[in-house]
Amino acid sequence: MKKHAVSYAIIRFQPHVETEEFANIGIVLVAPRAGYLDFRLETRRHGRVTAFFDSLEPVAIRSVLKNYHSELKRIRDLAGHVGDGQTRFEFDLTDNAEHLFRALTKDREGIIRFSDIRFAMTDSPKAKLEELFDYYVRRNFSSSLYREGLLERHVRQVLKLREINRNFKRRTFNDGVYSATFPFVEIVDDKAVKILKPIYLGQEDPTRILDHGNKWLFTIKRLKPLLPRGVVFAVEGPTGKASQQRAFQETIDLFKASNIQVVDATNQRELIDAAEA
Repeated sequence: MKKHAVSYAIIRFQPHVETEEFANIGIVLVAPRAGYLDFRLETRRHGRVTAFFDSLEPVAIRSVLKNYHSELKRIRDLAGHVGDGQTRFEFDLTDNAEHLFRALTKDREGIIRFSDIRFAMTDSPKAKLEELFDYYVRRNFSSSLYREGLLERHVRQVLKLREINRNFKRRTFNDGVYSATFPFVEIVDDKAVKILKPIYLGQEDPTRILDHGNKWLFTIKRLKPLLPRGVVFAVEGPTGKASQQRAFQETIDLFKASNIQVVDATNQRELIDAAEA
């Protein structure tokens, strides 16, 4: 199979130039000889970005990303990219795609910035784009434990924004044989009244989704006499194949059947409503 030389850059959201902090939000890639120019931009999972840049209104961040997605689509269309192929122009597509890529990634002031241009060889530019997006933006190299830690940090930031984080404490429940620690337990008059537990259920292997969900279901059932009546699972699910979605939905159904409230961990409004209820 023919190898393609590709150039790519990581798209970064950097609202505060002074601090040089940024979040990876996408990839733009060009295969010059194939006249291929395309991109992937994060359009669904905004929680990580809104939690990190908590001085900005989430609605403003979503608006910026939505508008930039439209701009990238316009630039891609100028290169003639449609799906896996290209439309036919009177001028050289190779020059067109590479010229647009260079102009797009040129260093300039603004909220959206780019990494240095990087290079790779691949059989399929489209597959390479997906691979790079999964690595640099979705961070598929990270373990589920790491992802759950990020989710916990996100929930903490949301609670802090509403100034209700002081009501939630980390607490361990132990029945003498089995114990579990929950990062967010609402304490009123020294009594636990609610548990808010972030759970990551976006594992690549559907079996791991079910296993992780069942682990926490067992924990709740085992320690039920010691736990408050209000138990909320703030979950982040998969965005991939149908088998992952099926395992995720089965797990959610099991939670609900056990009277566990389930909210979308990436939906700030749902999190706040569950925490303040």
